[in-house]
Amino acid sequence: MAISNFVEFLMLTLLLLLAAKILIFCVLSGTHHKTSKGKTRRNKGIHYNPPVSIIVPAYNEELTVKNCVQSLLKQSYKNCEIILVDDGSTDTTRMVCAGLAASYPRNITFYTKNNGGKASALNYGIRNSRGDIIVSIDADSLFVTDTVKHLVESFKDPRVGAVGGNVKVANRANLLSKQQAAEYISGLTIQRKAFAQINCMQIISGAIGAFRKEALMKVGGYSSDTLVEDMDITISIAKIGYKVEYNAEAIAYTEAPETIADFLKQRVRWIFGGFQILKKHNDMIFNAQYGKMGMIALPYFMIFPWIDVLISFLFVFTVLRTIFLGKLLEFIPFYILMATIQATIMLYALVMDKEDKRLLWLSSIDSLWYNHLIAFATLKAATKYVFGITQSWNKLERLGKNLIPTG
Repeated sequence: MAISNFVEFLMLTLLLLLAAKILIFCVLSGTHHKTSKGKTRRNKGIHYNPPVSIIVPAYNEELTVKNCVQSLLKQSYKNCEIILVDDGSTDTTRMVCAGLAASYPRNITFYTKNNGGKASALNYGIRNSRGDIIVSIDADSLFVTDTVKHLVESFKDPRVGAVGGNVKVANRANLLSKQQAAEYISGLTIQRKAFAQINCMQIISGAIGAFRKEALMKVGGYSSDTLVEDMDITISIAKIGYKVEYNAEAIAYTEAPETIADFLKQRVRWIFGGFQILKKHNDMIFNAQYGKMGMIALPYFMIFPWIDVLISFLFVFTVLRTIFLGKLLEFIPFYILMATIQATIMLYALVMDKEDKRLLWLSSIDSLWYNHLIAFATLKAATKYVFGITQSWNKLERLGKNLIPTG
């Protein structure tokens, strides 16, 4: 009885901590939403038209790269070049890219190289770019019409070295991909807005990012020593004093995994790469010299995922215990509390992001399965990292579903 009481107390404490975190994130993200609109109005009359280079690294992206490039050709911001870098693909990616470059020779430059990884392909593109602003996009992603324009706006401030955009899931085809769509909106977007508001955003997604070329040169470009080059470059740029911003109006749609196996491959790589980042930049953690990035963002990234894992473990333990004792009804208050917390932030995020309200119902089942998948991925990645087990990139099988959802 003492153990069960302790578990209930611990779970309630963690849920209250989670609720407090969400409240803080909502306040900060809401403030960011308002201040961003004010900043846009103030900058509206300022003429700013720097040359932009959009780099698309591609490895075995025959099903997605054409849709990606077509979205770039439709950008309202015209002072830009598109650089396609085939990183030694073994499928028909090279031919698809060559065909696109031949069809649009004034807009697209195509390079092919031996396989060296995504960071290598990005650096190759940067070296051959003419723009003052470098925009990166994954070949399985696509931009809406004004995305580049919104990314560029933020660089009117010379202190800004990098800008992240709003990543959304394109293929909302089954329960798993819809759950990821909901997570991107209610989790990742809210979190990034909150951290950007206090100037300690620690990751710009590879699906959509913009960088001052000067800042990229100062940090030596992308590094290949972690599996999350997007997070590494973001922290490196912040580390030398540049501001890292987030623009919710700069929207990219990306193809998400539709099977649990592919989902776990992706998340294990992300989380394993996160451990590499914490080791690489450990000098920043709890170091006031690096401001909020060192005192808030990186410690958060180090601690809070484990709180989520503990909540997941306690959730499963409590369910099994109540079933074994024939007292499943006792679990209902905990479930209602968790579902209410999830639904509150989901509704808030859907309204603020002007998203599909039909995703709201997913908050009622989030804690029943999806959170446990992420907890499992965290434990698997941690096990591999601690025991020195090699983690590869684990490239996902593309579906060719990188299309802007309708309805």
